[in-house]
Amino acid sequence: MGYFLILRPLNCLITAASVMVGAWIGLPKYLDARLLLAMIAGFLACGFGNVVNDLFDIDIDAVSAPQRPLPTGKVKRNWVVVEAIGCALVSLILAAIIDGKALALTAFALILLLSYAGLLKKYWLANIVVALLAGFSFLLGGIVRDNIAALFPFALSVLVHMPREIIKDLIDEPGDRQRGIITCAVKLGSQKARNIAAVYLGILCLILPAPFMLRILGWRYVLLIMLAAIPLILYLIIRIVLRPAIPDLRSLSRLLKLAMAIGLIAMII
Repeated sequence: MGYFLILRPLNCLITAASVMVGAWIGLPKYLDARLLLAMIAGFLACGFGNVVNDLFDIDIDAVSAPQRPLPTGKVKRNWVVVEAIGCALVSLILAAIIDGKALALTAFALILLLSYAGLLKKYWLANIVVALLAGFSFLLGGIVRDNIAALFPFALSVLVHMPREIIKDLIDEPGDRQRGIITCAVKLGSQKARNIAAVYLGILCLILPAPFMLRILGWRYVLLIMLAAIPLILYLIIRIVLRPAIPDLRSLSRLLKLAMAIGLIAMII
């Protein structure tokens, strides 16, 4: 069970669902072999990133997250390395079966995931990498169906994940300063980081109606985002700027996840 949990299967399932959204947005919704292969490739690529991240963070997790599979000893490090390599290889094979563009995107994502875990997470550029990786799943779905409309969920995903990563930086700021990790909050200061997060969310509100205005998505999409997603995001903007305490920041991060879920649902209903 530990070898399955270390993949963080919920995150992997969200990645697979994002691949599906990228393929379906604005087009007829059906599941064929190519899309299923892409969803499995996305699931495994995400699993690779999570496993590699745990391998590099094993000493940190032993203190801050001792319940994780590696610190508890429920899994063996050597076998976890084999698991990571297996996830990467199978995801590449599945992507290659789809086509060359899918293979190139998957390979690039795996390289970024490894670079993030081993080096980039110590610097503020890590936020950009995480945001791009989250959006790549939509692009993979777009490649499967040759669907240029996948650029919209890609852009929206980047604009959601950038402020979410900044919120996580704010939560971890004291510990990051001690460990010499240069995040956005450490580099620019707490208030500037909050303002940047609010700006990203403001831009997100402005472009959320774009798929409806360009007639890619219909009334059900625009009604859901106008009645649920945008009011929630505006609330988040106000709360972020008002300098909430760390426990409140954690609740804001969860609310941002809810906004992401609303947006995904709106794109496929």
